[in-house]
Amino acid sequence: GRFYLPVDELPALLGWTVKHDEQGKKVTLNQSTTLSYGELRRFVEGPFLVHMTHLIQAGAVIEKSKDGKQVKVTWGEPGFVLVAGPQKTEVDLTKQRLKSWQGKRLVLDCHISSGRYGTPTGDYTAGPYKSRRHYSRLFNGAAMPYSVQFHGHYFVHGFTSVPNYPASRGCIRMHLDQGNPAKFFYEWVKVGSPFKVYRSEEKP
Repeated sequence: GRFYLPVDELPALLGWTVKHDEQGKKVTLNQSTTLSYGELRRFVEGPFLVHMTHLIQAGAVIEKSKDGKQVKVTWGEPGFVLVAGPQKTEVDLTKQRLKSWQGKRLVLDCHISSGRYGTPTGDYTAGPYKSRRHYSRLFNGAAMPYSVQFHGHYFVHGFTSVPNYPASRGCIRMHLDQGNPAKFFYEWVKVGSPFKVYRSEEKP
């Protein structure tokens, strides 16, 4: 329900200056508002994102539609409309990769480790069960942080070991380090969004 925008797109959209201070780990918007990198969200290994409240701090005017699906952002004459695109996720078991999109924008592309004896393929949806702290009922209470169900007892979840080959009992493991894509996916994905698992013809 929140709208975010890559900070480096603001010059083209609003005519603002965006100045990064890599050493100080901060960014200044419109020569007026300085934000630390810690205040911003980020795609895993991707651009920093600003929330609409950050744009308001820097002088923009925000108008949210009644249905909550889009916002109009203006600053003087320049302006644009930000629309929440549909989500979808695809998992390629051959390449051991998970990719997620918001509309046409790729927001996550990361390595996974699927089931050593197989992970079901098909067209599913995320959920309905999600849990930040889940423990397996089938495998001795194993910790499965940032769990998102996609088919029966099969989940996408964070794990301490995510090797470059299928190693799980069937679930899809994601890293808890390396930018923590497991947490990012858990917080980003909405229950009911498309989730496809398949095998590509191309070898990994």
